[in-house]
Amino acid sequence: MVKWIVVKLSDREHQILETINEIPGDCSQKLKELYIQYLQTSPNFKAEFHNIKLEEKKDLLLEVLASIWKEYETSSNPIEDWDKEKFNKIRDELVQVNAIQQMGVGNFIPTQAFKKPWLSAFNKTSKIFPGMDEFSQAGITSAYVLTYLSRDTFPIELLKDAAIVLNEDFMFTYAIAKKRANDFSEAIKKRRTSTSSGNDLTA
Repeated sequence: MVKWIVVKLSDREHQILETINEIPGDCSQKLKELYIQYLQTSPNFKAEFHNIKLEEKKDLLLEVLASIWKEYETSSNPIEDWDKEKFNKIRDELVQVNAIQQMGVGNFIPTQAFKKPWLSAFNKTSKIFPGMDEFSQAGITSAYVLTYLSRDTFPIELLKDAAIVLNEDFMFTYAIAKKRANDFSEAIKKRRTSTSSGNDLTA
């Protein structure tokens, strides 16, 4: 549903806003982009920015996820089937977009630039992609944050491979923890339901 917003501006603010007409393109879209940029740069709204972008990129992310799981049809860890040159190339791409950083000889860890938006987006994926398991959520999230850090320059093949590297080496631990928490919560609910039903029968 389209929402209309009315904003009161000073003469100077309105004068500045009118210069937007000098830039080619639809004015409403340009205003929307300004709003999105504000969300992106404001710490209080950064999470909402990622929510909006997750929704916008839904089709692309589902396509990447399908290609990720296709790799797992023949191997429990696709990285083991890659040669060293391919792995190093993907790792270099991740370093270039500041997704990972080197810590000592041959050791890499996720950067805060990757981890912070990843955790924010990961906590929202179950609402945006209902019914999806925790490992698929991790795949979606890694692919999304890579589009964000690379400024949409990673092709689908690289998004797939880079997401696999990040998840296998680092981010699947969060999926495992989330699954355990969800399973525990579900077990508690079932136990309460069972106890409640038993009490009803004996009442």
